[in-house]
Amino acid sequence: MRASVLASCVLIIAGLAGWIASALALPLAWVLAPMLVVALASMSGLRMPEIRTGRRIGQLIVGSAIGLTMTPEAAGMLVLWSPLMVLTALVAIGVTVLLTVPFARLSGQGTATAFFSLTPGGLSEMAHVGAAEGARTEVVALAQAVRVAVLVTLLPLLLRNFGEDGGLLSQEGRPDLPAFVYAGVLLACLVSIRLVRYIGANNPWMIGALLAAALLAGSGLVSGRTPAIPFALGQYLIGISIGARFERERMKGILRILGLAMGMVLVMSLLLAGYAWLLSRISGQGLSTTILLTSPGGMAEMALTATALHLNVMLVAGFHFVRSFIVNAYVSNFYRLFLRWGVFGHIERLLDRLAGARRR
Repeated sequence: MRASVLASCVLIIAGLAGWIASALALPLAWVLAPMLVVALASMSGLRMPEIRTGRRIGQLIVGSAIGLTMTPEAAGMLVLWSPLMVLTALVAIGVTVLLTVPFARLSGQGTATAFFSLTPGGLSEMAHVGAAEGARTEVVALAQAVRVAVLVTLLPLLLRNFGEDGGLLSQEGRPDLPAFVYAGVLLACLVSIRLVRYIGANNPWMIGALLAAALLAGSGLVSGRTPAIPFALGQYLIGISIGARFERERMKGILRILGLAMGMVLVMSLLLAGYAWLLSRISGQGLSTTILLTSPGGMAEMALTATALHLNVMLVAGFHFVRSFIVNAYVSNFYRLFLRWGVFGHIERLLDRLAGARRR
């Protein structure tokens, strides 16, 4: 009873923190502030309540908000960019392979654990699929939570201070949808979610909501933005769901991996930022946009960052949608293929040669 009261107090404090951060105009205020409050409470040993339903509602709201930015012109643009979307997903997997062996050596974990810990996919999906390949579930879950938390904290701050504003029409410049219209959009999103779940796709609450809202907005049936209160609520629910993953019990005995995972996320982000620079030069898109396109962060968080910076949110969501589909659907196939080809063994021998040459 006492624990549930404390957990409820933490959730209220998280909401107040989000409101204060929003009043201070901090980037992703309703995601970051609640996430940090709940993460600190979880790491202190307080068991937070099961919030899976809350996370799904958050994905429903944020996914529909992203979809409502769709226009017919944006739909045509996504088709033109589709080859680069697939290439970018494969580049992300390639960077994961390059870092798997160094992470395995430094952390003392097996190849499977290292690979699924670094692969930029869904937390639950990577933990589940990784377990079938012999990975340690608790390590994979922690590393995946660190990846999302680090990127959702650092990228908005860095891009806001050092990147460029995209200058595109933001959600703030559009009228709120009337309540009955917004309710209809959410109802259509729920139907779409059922269909996406039926075909077995991953992340159905985010993808299903995005697809339905994008179809309605792109066809001209609705025009407007998600009302402010539901939009803040959706971000809040996503923020507390990320923070709750840092459970004290899960982190016992693997705290050393926490720092290594942070370091690997930063290295992966730097390597993908190099690819983003090349993509920017080729495509003519701004560097801030291409960094978000290629970032190993989550779809919802990166799309929200694009919204805050007035960047092309549908393009960002499209890139992450394609990567999410390819990674979550085929990651085990990629892993087995790399094992069959001996890719990890080749990287190990290369590292041994480099280490031997350095000792000389």
